[in-house]
Amino acid sequence: MTAFDPGGDPRPLAGVRILSQAIVWAGPTGTLILSDLGAEVIEVESIQHFTPTRGNVRHVPPEQAQGPMGASFANRDISEGFWNRRNSFNYASRGHKSITLDLRSEAGRELFFDLARVSDAYIENNAAGVVDRLYGGWEALSQVNPRLVMASFPGFGLSGPYRHFKGYGATMEAIAGHTMLRGYRGEPPSEVSATFHGDPNAGAHAAFAIIAGLMARERTGRGQLIEISQSEAVAHHVSYGFMDYSMNRRVQEPQGNRDPSMSPCGVFPAAGDDAWIAIAVPDDAAFGALAAELGLPGLADDPRFATVVARKRNEEALEALVAGATASATPAEWMERLQAVGVPAAVVYHQPDMFDDPQLVARGFFAEIGHPTIGSYLYPGAMAQFAHGPADLETPAPTLGQHNEEILQGLLGVSDARYQQLIDDDVIGTVYLEDAR
Repeated sequence: MTAFDPGGDPRPLAGVRILSQAIVWAGPTGTLILSDLGAEVIEVESIQHFTPTRGNVRHVPPEQAQGPMGASFANRDISEGFWNRRNSFNYASRGHKSITLDLRSEAGRELFFDLARVSDAYIENNAAGVVDRLYGGWEALSQVNPRLVMASFPGFGLSGPYRHFKGYGATMEAIAGHTMLRGYRGEPPSEVSATFHGDPNAGAHAAFAIIAGLMARERTGRGQLIEISQSEAVAHHVSYGFMDYSMNRRVQEPQGNRDPSMSPCGVFPAAGDDAWIAIAVPDDAAFGALAAELGLPGLADDPRFATVVARKRNEEALEALVAGATASATPAEWMERLQAVGVPAAVVYHQPDMFDDPQLVARGFFAEIGHPTIGSYLYPGAMAQFAHGPADLETPAPTLGQHNEEILQGLLGVSDARYQQLIDDDVIGTVYLEDAR
């Protein structure tokens, strides 16, 4: 299955080479998983066109440096080269390689096909039709390398009346019904902040599909096109709602933090500034333990709360009693006390607090990675830990075109003269052109 000798790398996908035009958040989530598993991921970028993962405009206005846009870059530094300092790119592309090719040019397409010949897989999540217009898409790639596995996952898939529609995580959640169910009781969906859950969900689907496609190739000797609709992928996360309507003709409503079968289940105030504890009570025994720990042992015998059915019927009153009791201790204290008596409970963390969480610290979840232009920062660790072959948590995300020479000359054998000509013709480069968009 391997495209090259992994050189003793014990990770599961060592020796697998993957070309990527995976963008925004959905695509890079997929390539991050594959890279952590050992695959060599080569991002095919362009100095003529911004990848949305690096940025959206050639020059960020200075007045926006202190606003939300400026916060997207390390140290709010929007000076030249800011695209190498984008927070999201540095997270999702750690361990990757970057080359730049103008795929609108004959030379760029030729080199791209040369790369496809020596690669195992190709992953992209551009709008439907984009890669077809650039170089012929799957039809052209499969002729160049019949063993190539390609995953294409635009917002709505490659067929159907929405196939050319554009979308982001928020729109994927909306059309899948996720937004309507995720809100709070009695509140309109406009009160629900977008989680963009559809993005990383689609990326995980794509990574899984690529691995499955490579396994299928081992049996058949042939590659294949794998199509994923991001909106369909996230729709499975509200499948209980679909099945409830399909079987019972019941339309589910937003429940906030409540659960259909557990009570109490929610987030309750604790001692401290904006401090909260999440509690989920799965059965009557756990409710008895909760009541005793809250200092309200009589709750377990109260007819209003003695069974889960009774608790669901009197949920408003029950939640008010729990909330009044939880304010007496900090979230960390409640988590320790409730977990000790078998009640699932967890601190509701603010992001800065997570860096000091004893569980994450003990497991080494955050890794410090140094970058040549922004310095060293803590990054979230691998999504899976293998006993043989841990993820590469040392190699930073690449700067634009950082690996042009390594890939084009070292792998494809491009001569010095031709390499310089590619630079002169703006086929490759390490800085976006002034009119890049």
